[in-house]
Amino acid sequence: MTPRPALDVDALRTTLLAHARTVIARDGVDGLTMRALASEAGMAVGMSYKAFSSREDLLGELTWRSLADLARELDEWAARPGGTLADRLLEFSDVQLASDAPALVAHLSRSTGDDGPLRVAVEAGVTRSWATVMTDFLAARQRDGDVRDDVDVEAFGFLLTAALHHVMVAEEPFPAPDRTTLSRYVAAVAAQLTVHGKV
Repeated sequence: MTPRPALDVDALRTTLLAHARTVIARDGVDGLTMRALASEAGMAVGMSYKAFSSREDLLGELTWRSLADLARELDEWAARPGGTLADRLLEFSDVQLASDAPALVAHLSRSTGDDGPLRVAVEAGVTRSWATVMTDFLAARQRDGDVRDDVDVEAFGFLLTAALHHVMVAEEPFPAPDRTTLSRYVAAVAAQLTVHGKV
C-alpha cells in the first residue's frame, strides 16, 4: 500500500481562504461557516479544521490578509499617475467597495466588541489610514497643479474617506447611494477641488 502524501497545510489554508472569499461575496460574513466553506471547496468539513482551528481563526486570518490586500491595492491606486480627479476618486471608492476587508473588520468588531484585528494590522504596518492615503494623493495632485492651491487637502482627505466609510456601512433607513448617484457626488466634489480648465 502506497503511503498517503503529507498534507500541505499552507496550500490548504490558501485554497480555503480563496473559497471563503467566494462564500462571503455570495452569502455575507454571517454565511461563512466551516460547513459552508467545506461545501464550497468540495471537501469534507474535517479538512477545514486541519487548516483552521475554528471559524474565528479562519476569520482572523482572512481579515488580516484582506486588509493587507486592500492596503496594497490602495497604495497602487495612489501611485498611478493620470486620469481626471473625478475618475480617480471613483476608482478609490471602487477599490474599497470591492474588498471584503471592511465587512470582515466590522463583523469581528461587532462579534468580539473589540477593534483588535484592525489595531494589530495598523501597528504591524499591514494597513494605514485611508484618509492618509487620500490626503497624500490629493497633495500630489495639488503639487502637479490639478488641485487648487487653496484646497486644504488634509481636510478633504478626511471628509472624502469619511463619506466613503458611510457608503460602505450605510443601512436602512439611510441606504447608501446607488452607483450613478455616487458618481455624480464624486464628480461634484472633484469639480470644486480642480483647477479651472483641468477636468
